[in-house]
Amino acid sequence: MIPLADEVNPEPSGDPTATDEAAAAGGRGKTPLDEALSNPKPKHPDAEQAGNEDQAREQEDFRESLADAIGAFGGRTSNVTLIGHKINVTGSITGGDATFGRDSASALLSTIAVSTIERIDRVFVQPSGYPDLVATAGDDRVILLRARRRWGSSTTAIQLMSGMKAIHELRFNGSLATLEVEELPKGCGYVVERLTATQLGELRERDISALEERFAKRDARLVLILDAERRLHDHAIARLARVLDAPPSAYDLVASHLAEHLSSPREADALLKADGLMEVLQAVEIDAFDVQQLVELAQDLAETTKGESTIDEALARFEDRRRLDVEDWLDGITEFDQRATVVALAALEGMPYDAVSRAATMLERAWRAEEGGDAPPSRARRPRNARLRAARARITTEVRRTRYGTAELEVASFVSAGYPARVLEHLWREHDYDREIVLDWLEAVSQDVEGRVRIRAASAIGFLARIAFDTIRRDVVVPWAGSGNGDERERAVAALAMPARYPETGAQVVRLVLDWCRRDSLPLRMTAARALGASVGEVLPGGPDKQLDALAKNAGPALSIAIGFSITELMVPASPDRRLELLRLLERWSLEGSAGRQRAGILGFLQVAAGLWTNVAEPDGEVSWPTLLRMADAEHGVAAADAGSGSPSGTREVIAGLWGRSLVAPGADYSVRNVLRSWASAAKEAPALRPPLISLLQEAAKTRRQADLLASHAKNWRDQRPYAPDLAEKLLKVLTEGTVRVE
Repeated sequence: MIPLADEVNPEPSGDPTATDEAAAAGGRGKTPLDEALSNPKPKHPDAEQAGNEDQAREQEDFRESLADAIGAFGGRTSNVTLIGHKINVTGSITGGDATFGRDSASALLSTIAVSTIERIDRVFVQPSGYPDLVATAGDDRVILLRARRRWGSSTTAIQLMSGMKAIHELRFNGSLATLEVEELPKGCGYVVERLTATQLGELRERDISALEERFAKRDARLVLILDAERRLHDHAIARLARVLDAPPSAYDLVASHLAEHLSSPREADALLKADGLMEVLQAVEIDAFDVQQLVELAQDLAETTKGESTIDEALARFEDRRRLDVEDWLDGITEFDQRATVVALAALEGMPYDAVSRAATMLERAWRAEEGGDAPPSRARRPRNARLRAARARITTEVRRTRYGTAELEVASFVSAGYPARVLEHLWREHDYDREIVLDWLEAVSQDVEGRVRIRAASAIGFLARIAFDTIRRDVVVPWAGSGNGDERERAVAALAMPARYPETGAQVVRLVLDWCRRDSLPLRMTAARALGASVGEVLPGGPDKQLDALAKNAGPALSIAIGFSITELMVPASPDRRLELLRLLERWSLEGSAGRQRAGILGFLQVAAGLWTNVAEPDGEVSWPTLLRMADAEHGVAAADAGSGSPSGTREVIAGLWGRSLVAPGADYSVRNVLRSWASAAKEAPALRPPLISLLQEAAKTRRQADLLASHAKNWRDQRPYAPDLAEKLLKVLTEGTVRVE
């Protein structure tokens, strides 16, 4: 294994149950987990509390880091669904290989966000022949669009489906004749960005006719994008295809995106006509046209207006992007320090430069050791700027939130967003002699002192799992998942997110997690519970509710809190109706007589209450609301539902009921105190929160016992090291004067 660099000293795990999970040691006598399960008052009560502020912050970091990582490696961060859910599990895959049943989940949908579609509407520049394309497409349900790569055909396809209920990217590996059209949502548009060579070879005119009829029955539309540089074996298909003869104007495209960034077409036009930019864009030839490069140029030019860079620097980065020789370029780098810099950037792009430097140093040392010891380099290492220029990368300064407040950080990134995936994939496929070193190195980086770096390194391993799933599952992911260390389990969860979002591996990931759900090993069940959140849960058709329900059946405190973390993640991108569904799931558990589900309902709810926050623009500035309070607020939440926004009817009642049951739930005292204190802290800072908070808590306290317990918490805010005395007085007054039902 690669040793950690001297400066890397990992902090203790941030997982809320890490101190309780030594059961993975197996057969070593009584573990802390055994003691926790047999002792109603755990030795470390903080480990079984919901709402701990450090835990909530770490989970927010996890969510953001996972979303950033998926985006960096070219995936979708949310609304990704496997189509076809007949996934059978035969035998165990925990420790090694297994035999599986039939897999019918070979298609994957990625929902294109409404905001993305709206932005495309604003910046879209028509390619050559677009009006004729629209006219000839007419009411066709299946459109074959033939164009060269990087000409913006995906954007054109989205425009062709204007007015559909939703638009999805559809990824499918099988023959199009076997696509399960009847499983697709009705009334939507679907884009298949690129067919494989096999799919193109199998495609026949009769398949298109059958798809036309089947999509018409779904009131849906499919656009198949065909690579103009690939030969079509069926001449009838070639005749059916609509051909884009030329891309849009490079100048018009950059001008449109620049105007979007600057909110001023006039300023954009003036900037492009200065310093020879118009001439550069007019010189872009059809064969060298690349939409993404031009869009990134517009973003760089926008930065020049803020003084963050110069036009010369923006053009230099544009020229770097135009060199499409990424693989040849990587093969030609022979210096260990330079190669390590490029690979570390690929794994950690967008991370602070210090983290990239630490990782690069570890990889350089490993390569040198393999070559015959830690001998010094043959010549002095080059300065940072020289290495970054040679790595086609740059440093920017960004303000980011850290554990102790906001800080300015130097952030490293390639000049092109497509580099990380291309570098890692080429390194793994073609430099097979380096696989063991690279995998060991990524595992070492996943123990970095920074939590975000740990998640990004685990996500990079997950990206490689798309190519070598069985190897990485067996050697890395399963050992992490069965670990007694909560931080390692979080790495397993992060690593599964990328392969879950590709049809080649998505069904295998789902089977793996479903297998963990039914295992007797608590660490594996904990990992499964966490994976059913933002990592894998979003991919399941209809969500992971059934799987979470099964895990909640006999859940202890640690597993209940893990379930709460995942439900929090599922609620972040969810619609109001879906959020209410998840709250009703917690409500149902909290009302059951089973101690496991009741505990999962209460602690899960409290974790959601602690971990879900919404920033709202108020006249006096931005205010951070507990999301559940905002949803329950009569003025901003439920009442607004009639106008098409806010929360659906019944939301407030569910939230108040969950609060009421939490107040009197056995063993939840510490957690209730944590969450109420965090909500009171928000109301202390923002007076606008006080009336809705007092109103909601008053509604929650329906019995004398609930009112007394709530009053006890309020007295602590007022009397013990006064925390929120004004809020406490108002709440106590309402509880004293209000009418509650006596038990």
